[in-house]
Amino acid sequence: MKHRVLTVVLAVLLVASASANENDSAGGELVDDAALSERFDLGVIEVTGVQGPDDGLDYPGVEVLTTEEMQRHERYDVAEALNLLPGVTAQNVGNRSESFVFLRGFDSRQVALFVDGIPVYVPYDGNVDLGRFLTQDLSEIRVTKGFTSVLYGPNTLAGSINLVTRRPVEPFQARLGTGFEFDSSGENASRRAHASIGGNLGDWYFQANGSWRDRDHFRLSDDYRPGGAEDGGERNNSATEDTNVSLKIGFTPNATDEYALSYYRQDGQKQTPPYGGQDPTVRTRFWRWPYYDKESVYFLSRTAIGSESYVRVRAYYDTFQNLLSSFDDDSYTTQNRPFAFNSVYDDYTWGGGVELGFHPLDNHLLKVAANYKRDVHRENDLGGPRTEFEDETYSVAIEDTITLSQSLEMIGGVSWNRQESIRADNRIGPDTVLQFDQGSDDAINLQLGLFWTPVADTRLHFTTGRKTRFPTIKDRYSFRFGSALPNPDLAAEEAANYEIGFERSAASVSYGGNLFFSKLRDAIENVTLADSACTRPPCVQLQNIEEQENSGVEAWADWNATDTLLLHLDYTYLDRDNISNPELRPVDTPDHKVFGFARYSPTPFLYFQASAEYNDKRFSETNGSRVAKSFTTANLKASWETQTGIAFDVGVRNIADENYAYEEGYPEPGRTWFLNLRYRYR
Repeated sequence: MKHRVLTVVLAVLLVASASANENDSAGGELVDDAALSERFDLGVIEVTGVQGPDDGLDYPGVEVLTTEEMQRHERYDVAEALNLLPGVTAQNVGNRSESFVFLRGFDSRQVALFVDGIPVYVPYDGNVDLGRFLTQDLSEIRVTKGFTSVLYGPNTLAGSINLVTRRPVEPFQARLGTGFEFDSSGENASRRAHASIGGNLGDWYFQANGSWRDRDHFRLSDDYRPGGAEDGGERNNSATEDTNVSLKIGFTPNATDEYALSYYRQDGQKQTPPYGGQDPTVRTRFWRWPYYDKESVYFLSRTAIGSESYVRVRAYYDTFQNLLSSFDDDSYTTQNRPFAFNSVYDDYTWGGGVELGFHPLDNHLLKVAANYKRDVHRENDLGGPRTEFEDETYSVAIEDTITLSQSLEMIGGVSWNRQESIRADNRIGPDTVLQFDQGSDDAINLQLGLFWTPVADTRLHFTTGRKTRFPTIKDRYSFRFGSALPNPDLAAEEAANYEIGFERSAASVSYGGNLFFSKLRDAIENVTLADSACTRPPCVQLQNIEEQENSGVEAWADWNATDTLLLHLDYTYLDRDNISNPELRPVDTPDHKVFGFARYSPTPFLYFQASAEYNDKRFSETNGSRVAKSFTTANLKASWETQTGIAFDVGVRNIADENYAYEEGYPEPGRTWFLNLRYRYR
């Protein structure tokens, strides 16, 4: 109830504030420049350049999504936003109600997630539900694929995703917003609100953000055919609620030095819609997550040493807590059957890093970094005894940016990473705990990139590298309810990544493309064991046995057809091959993905936008028995921003009411209408 009141209050404040800012202009395409200036640069890892200690030149290969572009496309969580990029595929894991992405066919465990350069993931299994992270508090999302700075630290096998927060630039600035969604029957299905205030007072600055999203349900397409435990109409057990809060205080004693202390908290609760497909062999889960919470506090700094060197420091403490409740049936009231449980995670992580940058020669910028991280995972059934696991991870990295000529630049990097198990409980009874073998592993990461700008508006590149991912605690120690045998000696996965590409910007057209190839060695895969090895056969064990190859094409183009019309199109082709077991189908990714939009802006304060996305079919089981069919969704939007800083959005998603799914049996929302009201004071 309190959140609904907050939404109404925000709406009233937005309208009432119009007269307070008559001469303030904040509309149209001018927003992007402001977004760039509000980027929290201390949260950016891969800034490069050879002219000064940190000259702001962007690291080659980084793709940037600004918060304004996310807002234009109505992408209010990180998973939805990332799906705007070529080479990125959204995936909703239905039986856990978790939103992930694949980068060039690699899953979320093989792609590192960061907030302001601070690593963020669940220590136990390496995953994190991107649908719980809201975008209104961000200045931008930075994505690398394959060629990822070694300064990030371990586990960037396939790339990185860095959520960069805001830093104020004006003495006082504020944003308010609220939004509502209505299903195809006209019922209010969800609502949003966000607010932020900040100020730059010279030597000091502060920033406070809050965002909230609440969904009662979503409605399925009228073309959906009931199946499993789903009867159609309003999706069963589909409510969610998320609240994100962040605070930042910073000190800038001079033009080169900066020190900032940040706090971030994400509180969530969600329900898991049951299986609604046609395969009778799929077991229906009746799950709810009463809480899914993450909290972080971190310190970042940059200090210049002379005129051409610097040192950056980061330190952090992060917690993750959740409760997963499994029920007997769709009443969600009783827990008497063998598969019913209440599983509690109570995890924390702490660590830090130091980076030193200097110029050993005029055309070199050399960076040396050291990182340390300690992960602690604690789990128990509600009210039961606790089991604990603890890992340490180290990393030492060197990266050199070399300007070979005015048009040719080379970036090379190498890092040594190590993972050590400190504690691994093997609970064999309420009062009896033994210790698994504590294994350890080392990994070397190497990469090299050449970047050539033959003319001012054209850039070509070639990159190659060897990257690794350490196995998670779950990979090494989980019994999987008696159906698996742990493997403490599981080693790191290794990928060799190659890419060649170009980008060109002309007067009215910009376009580019990449060819990529990755060969994954020592991939972690299930191996069948004798039934006698487990208490609940059939029995498997994860081992480093598999080889996989991912290859494909990314292409994109933007055309300013007129002064008022922008057209965009991007295409991804992905081919995933299991070399060790060719009969196994690659799951959760389509071979083809196309996204495009047209944006018509008759004035700087008004635009109309139409967008569409096509996804080829994708397999949901490696044997090909379950398939999520190909689909096309289309969206329409109109947005008007007044000279007083107030903006209105209205539109519809999935206008054709397409019945589609990212995973077979877990259908996505049908036609959904939305209405937003926003205000910005600069």
